[in-house]
Amino acid sequence: MSIPVLHKNARILMWLVTIPFVVLALLTCALLGNIVLQGGRFADTVAIYYLPMFLYMWAIWMVRSALKKVAEGALFEGVIAQLLFRAGAALFGGALFTVFGVPLLTALVQGEAYIATFEPSPVTLGIVGATLALFSQLFGRAAAMRQELDEFI
Repeated sequence: MSIPVLHKNARILMWLVTIPFVVLALLTCALLGNIVLQGGRFADTVAIYYLPMFLYMWAIWMVRSALKKVAEGALFEGVIAQLLFRAGAALFGGALFTVFGVPLLTALVQGEAYIATFEPSPVTLGIVGATLALFSQLFGRAAAMRQELDEFI
């Protein structure tokens, strides 16, 4: 695949990633608006349950930003290491908050014990996120070593 084709594909994918981000943002606004307007007994619990979504949306935005940089011709080494770290950290943070933060905040707000149900999705996202963050360090180090070698040639 040639570099111009790669830049073109990155631009297309950037806009394709924008679509779910915008949909999630609109749904989040509608959900939060509904919670504020209707209130109700479990409004605070529902709001707590959806808090990790902001971290997941940040991960999507980081992917979009990296695709934009690649489409504009940025070098892959700096873009990919930064993307892997930011997206990995967002996924890990969202998963950690889903598994531990949501039950703890819900218990604090409701004033009673919260019996959490086990859900494997956030655990999987957390593992993938932590691994991406680790790989970003390896990738960044490899890019620095490559740059050093290129200076000798």
